[in-house]
Amino acid sequence: MTQTAQQYLSALGADLELPEKLKQELDTLGFTIIENVVDADWLEEMRRTIDMLVDREGENLAIEHHQEEGVTRVANLINKGTVWEKVWAHPLALAACKHIFAGGFKISSLNAREAHPDCGHQPLHADWKKPRPDFPKVHLVNSIWAIDDLTRENGAPRIIPSTHLRKELPEDVLDNVDGEHPDQVYLECPAGSVMIFNAHTWHSGTINYSGARRRVLHGLYIDRDDVPQQDQKKWLSEYTASRLTPAQKWLLDVD
Repeated sequence: MTQTAQQYLSALGADLELPEKLKQELDTLGFTIIENVVDADWLEEMRRTIDMLVDREGENLAIEHHQEEGVTRVANLINKGTVWEKVWAHPLALAACKHIFAGGFKISSLNAREAHPDCGHQPLHADWKKPRPDFPKVHLVNSIWAIDDLTRENGAPRIIPSTHLRKELPEDVLDNVDGEHPDQVYLECPAGSVMIFNAHTWHSGTINYSGARRRVLHGLYIDRDDVPQQDQKKWLSEYTASRLTPAQKWLLDVD
């Protein structure tokens, strides 16, 4: 990691010392769940803002990314409210990224996702689809922020532990990426929790059988040299740029 990167990450609070158990889980399982990251007031503000954006933007909800049948997605949250800055620049998430990447990284995207009743299923996948001649180099780290309680009944994500240690993609080795996997774990947790995972780990959304609300945020980080999911320079508004610190601009790669 360059001296400049270290300076900016220090300014963002990413020098936070992670518990050994958390680092071990990230290294061996590929994921960890941290509860009580978001307090009640912050949660309520995010819920209100998501619902306001859905009401306001209509068909343009995910013009910067893509929409998904049976699911509401809100893309480009970086430019859609100050409340999200505490998410994408959260010291705990950045410290975990620093540990996993072991090098420079940047924001790839920040989106919201809510599976509707009886919808939300995804095939098992890894978020990085390209060949990995540089395996085990990490290209992506994802974070899922639980805005509502996540349960198996309302579509909590599933993940296959330790598959970040495999070079193959699930579609290359599994007969059925839509079916149950013997090692799958459901990421059940209360609202206010954050799941951080090496995004080479196989995972997927699941069906919201109960119909209870299950709003989440996906904060995706990417290796400094790779192409982000959303071009932050393209979408960055003057209003957002005007309030960012130099370290935040570095993290977005818009400096």
